[in-house]
Amino acid sequence: MTIKKRKNILLIGFGPHSKRIYYPLIEKLSNKVNIKLVAAIDLEEKKQDLENYFSKRESKVDLYFIKNKYKTNNRLHVEVRKLLNKIVEENKVEGVIIATEPLTHAMYAKWALRNNLSILMDKPISTYKNISTNMRLSKKVVKDFDTLAKMYIKARKKNSKLTFTLMAQRRFHPAFKKMKELIKDCFIKTGCPVTSIQSFHCDGQWRMPTEIIDQLYHPYMQGYGKCSHSGYHFFDIVPYLLMEATDNKKYYDNIEVFTNFTRPQDFIEQLTFKDYEKLFGKTTFNKYNKYSLSEFNKLSKRFGEIDAFTNIAFKKGNRTITLASINLSHNGFSQRNWVTAKGRDLYKGNGRIRHESHIIEQGPFQSIQYNSYQSKEVDIKNNRSLYKIGGEYHLEVVVFRNTKMIGGKAVEVFDIKDLNINILVGKSRGHQEDARARGFIEFAESINGKISQEKLTSDFLTHRPAALITSGIYQSAVKNFNRLNPKINLKFKRLNRDLTLYKKPFLKNKKD
Repeated sequence: MTIKKRKNILLIGFGPHSKRIYYPLIEKLSNKVNIKLVAAIDLEEKKQDLENYFSKRESKVDLYFIKNKYKTNNRLHVEVRKLLNKIVEENKVEGVIIATEPLTHAMYAKWALRNNLSILMDKPISTYKNISTNMRLSKKVVKDFDTLAKMYIKARKKNSKLTFTLMAQRRFHPAFKKMKELIKDCFIKTGCPVTSIQSFHCDGQWRMPTEIIDQLYHPYMQGYGKCSHSGYHFFDIVPYLLMEATDNKKYYDNIEVFTNFTRPQDFIEQLTFKDYEKLFGKTTFNKYNKYSLSEFNKLSKRFGEIDAFTNIAFKKGNRTITLASINLSHNGFSQRNWVTAKGRDLYKGNGRIRHESHIIEQGPFQSIQYNSYQSKEVDIKNNRSLYKIGGEYHLEVVVFRNTKMIGGKAVEVFDIKDLNINILVGKSRGHQEDARARGFIEFAESINGKISQEKLTSDFLTHRPAALITSGIYQSAVKNFNRLNPKINLKFKRLNRDLTLYKKPFLKNKKD
């Protein structure tokens, strides 16, 4: 029996996401999916943290560090490029996982494509410092997509096995797959598209005023916020679901976008310094509060979004086919009652609570409602009521049908317990992380030639709608910031569920 040689991969960025998701997956599944992590690279300032991390693990990996003076966001420093090229050559690397901060995603993807490397990249595709207040930068998100798409197509001409996928885990999630099936079934029976969709997500990340100014994890200080953090998932999954109820007669060729942001200066009007002193005690609050109100307002003037509420009309010509609202909150229900986050897990801890819902209407025929609500912070010692409302794993999809028109049950409930198959084991390894695991497995199978590009769930070329929506939202926010009319209209390339319609043709469109 011939043992197939494992594909060598490089991990770029070894922060909280890699520690929680990618490295445990690699440890558990590398033999099964025929890959080998040969090296990882991060910033020099993370050296002690990563050495401590590996001191507690049996498995090891070669670590490389980028000197702070070589740190860039838009174009790789020549010394970093030399180091990466050396790692690839010496280790015969064939694929990379890009798990850095969002500012550097596109930069590393360009390098990887130039070097004929397959890519699994975190969301978003790109973002920029001050993107929420700069129109030129807000438009660059689409240009970045188009540039990377052209490079990807060119690279595949040289190597047809090369793959470029995004970690958009909701595409792999069984609840969203079920919703796609339900939408498609209703469309086949009635010809009715999705007429409206309401999507909501809240991180429950209550941050103190000083943290708003100083915190580098999922920051506001760099001129972007929620939309460049978890927001991309929803800018992607909304059109991804809508496409299931389109065809050559009912499709989208443009969108109208209108957005409102809550920024730090709005937030401090909602909860004032006086309110914080009352809530935590004047002495305790001022012990950790570094800035006066005037300093806070001066420093945060061009900070990014905390909350982002957006209305989108998906249109065919002048006719609206689908109305959508995508409402995203950092500032929402939390279990935090402490004044400093020092020493706490900012990724899943610090009082963070997740709420997510989607309401999908298909005219008079069907309503689909997705609900996932936590009530407590993640607790590895608590295994009770995990799947009930308020529990860590709570998720249900409820379907209401016009039975006289489309048959089936008038109401039907799908519980995540019935839909999900666990991949990652142990407490706090729920359905969202299993979905990420499926994305990782598909990437590994694709670079081993087991899945063709056309069958990939999250091939890069199918992500232009999300890039366009991201750009449109930031463009609208920039106009709002400057007290101009915030309504934005952007053209699609006749999007429907035949994904090939928006792979190569968009490259000719120079107006978007």
